[in-house]
Amino acid sequence: MKSINKTIKDNRIKTHQAVCGWLKPRMNAVGTRWRIAARIRLANSWATKNPKKTFGYVVGTLLMVLLVDVAFTGARAEMNNPELARIANVEPIFNGFRTIQANKEAHRKTILELTSQGQSIRQELDSMIRIPVKSHADSIGIIKRYNSLENIAKSLKQNDTND
Repeated sequence: MKSINKTIKDNRIKTHQAVCGWLKPRMNAVGTRWRIAARIRLANSWATKNPKKTFGYVVGTLLMVLLVDVAFTGARAEMNNPELARIANVEPIFNGFRTIQANKEAHRKTILELTSQGQSIRQELDSMIRIPVKSHADSIGIIKRYNSLENIAKSLKQNDTND
């Protein structure tokens, strides 16, 4: 009984041989058509006769490839990173948000002031109602305070339904 590793290795070798068998005639045809073997022999014989030029050409070509790669990488990075001019100006949005927050804070302060004013008017009204003998001015004061307390209550109730 074969092990799994041996079976995998055998199948890999068979696949490699099948691909090589299919690819080899095609590559030979391309090599023959373009005379690659002859050109490689000529390039090697020239390189052995001119080692300094060969070194210069190889280093120059590698340097050129490096510079082109750096240039393309930099251009691609600029294309991927949006420019600051393309980014929407978010300052007006933040200003609008700050304005809304300030208005909410002012509204909250107004409600707190109305509530405290209503409580103080209610206490005055209670103390005026407790007076056993009231004068005409006391009665008018009670009516005025009652009306103002009623207006504050309506305002707070209307504000409560708006929220």
